[in-house]
Amino acid sequence: MIKDLAKCMKPYKVTFILAVITVILESIMEVSLPFLMNVLITNGIHTVDDITYTMDLNYILMIGGIMIMISILAFVFGVGSARFTSKACRGFGYELRKQQYLRIQKYSFSNLDEFRTSSLITRLTNDVQIISDTLCTSLRPALRAPFMMIFSLKFSLIISPLLSLAFFFSLIFLAIIIFLIVRYVKPKFLLIQKLIDNINRITQESVLAIKTIKAYCKKDYEIEKFQNANESLEKTSKKTLSVNALAMPAGQLANYTTMILIVYFGGLLYMQPSHAIMLEDIQTFLTYVMQLLSTIIMFSNVLMAINRSSASISRIKEVLDCKSEIIDDASSPLKVNEGTIVFNNVNFKYRDEGKEYVLKNINFEINNGEFVGIIGQTGSSKSTLISLIDRFYEVNEGSIKIDEHDIKDYSLNNLREAISVSFQSPLLFKGTVKENLLWGNKNASMDEIIKACKTAECYDFIINQLPNGFDTQVSQGGTSLSGGQRQRICIARALIKNPKILILDDSFSALDKITESKVKYNLKHDLPLMTKIVISQKISAIKDADKIIVLDNGQITNIGTHEYLLAKDEIYKDIDELQKIGDIDG
Repeated sequence: MIKDLAKCMKPYKVTFILAVITVILESIMEVSLPFLMNVLITNGIHTVDDITYTMDLNYILMIGGIMIMISILAFVFGVGSARFTSKACRGFGYELRKQQYLRIQKYSFSNLDEFRTSSLITRLTNDVQIISDTLCTSLRPALRAPFMMIFSLKFSLIISPLLSLAFFFSLIFLAIIIFLIVRYVKPKFLLIQKLIDNINRITQESVLAIKTIKAYCKKDYEIEKFQNANESLEKTSKKTLSVNALAMPAGQLANYTTMILIVYFGGLLYMQPSHAIMLEDIQTFLTYVMQLLSTIIMFSNVLMAINRSSASISRIKEVLDCKSEIIDDASSPLKVNEGTIVFNNVNFKYRDEGKEYVLKNINFEINNGEFVGIIGQTGSSKSTLISLIDRFYEVNEGSIKIDEHDIKDYSLNNLREAISVSFQSPLLFKGTVKENLLWGNKNASMDEIIKACKTAECYDFIINQLPNGFDTQVSQGGTSLSGGQRQRICIARALIKNPKILILDDSFSALDKITESKVKYNLKHDLPLMTKIVISQKISAIKDADKIIVLDNGQITNIGTHEYLLAKDEIYKDIDELQKIGDIDG
């Protein structure tokens, strides 16, 4: 994790070093002023008797001039440190967000299964902001504190070693208080971040499912659920931050108590016949006490901030340390030329499924240009099977070959460039229809876009029904379009990629029978050299396929044409009969 954090700071290394140098110089300038004031009073003003004083004006002007110059330098270094610190810390936050995002992009689907979407969003935003803010607000006092402490103690010991013992009272007292506070609040801050995750999750679900919530009149239920989560966050935050805030009054208590002790014992020393200490020394000593203790208070606040950010650091560490199980041979020159697919004794299980395989002993072959259907009851692992072809998941046993090469021998980029997938849930991005289609191929010409849209049977409704045709704005998720419209645009997007292998995962579910038949016909006759895999629960969507694979409970029960399976496979026959009854009832 330290390596990752250092990597994020590397582009801003020079700025960070300048921030450190200017903070140190500012601290040196600031801590030298009380000492010079003591020198000025001691050597520039001489006592003749109890009521008469003489002044060395030249000496006073010289020391005063030095103090003015030091004050100006302290101001310049202070401005510089603030500027450099802000630039370095905000840049660090930018890099940390980028590193997390890039790591997430490399995740396999099994990696993504470990994190909720709401949690990843919180880690990319809120957690990074906490760390960045902590670094920005803590760098200056964290660097100032040691120097201020060292120089204040040094000058205090020069003035009066005996009075310097008073410092240890505040140090010991604050150390005990801070230790107890840190011990209590550290696990609470981690809990707070988890509660923020929960609020993000509830909010995300409520927005995405707003139609369902309204349809089932569950508005009050969702409001109560959000209210409970919000109250939990409020109570935990209030209690944690209240305890965390005790560092400030504890520091003030130590500060004023130490000052009282110094004034009292300094007065006793001054009243001794030998004048063990002078009044100006007590004044200077008090100045250093205030500097030192204010520095200690600042440092305690730094510790509290670091304590809070440690929870965020551990959460970001989980994201950065999570390695993808998919090993990418990025240098492989292999490319898919035909699109033949062979599954050989493939077994697969999810990480959290124990010893039970969800796909067992899968064996089949798909030739170049074939139209293959995959059917099975809900939960038969149809979508899981096609996720293995694109290496979204890695097989546990067996192998998958494309064009006689194991898919592991291809780079992920070359493999996935050759495969287009239209997923079960048709997802469109905010932007125009054309921008969504160009996801398939950003360099596609308008003729290629129109051709793909005509194959997917979405050209007519784009031109005739959408207000601005291909330039019509699509809402996030495509909610402004019907399910059937979204599915056809997603199919067109997959076709624009011009892949060797086309996978349609239940992409006909929202289409009427006439449109479904037209799309199937277009796919089969317009794209004879493209390998086409269609997953569906509707036999009408795959009955014309060259071969149909029947899955049941993660196992292949049979492979064949529609007519063959009706005669030989009971599961397929039962599905066909049930759907025919449904069609008659409808």
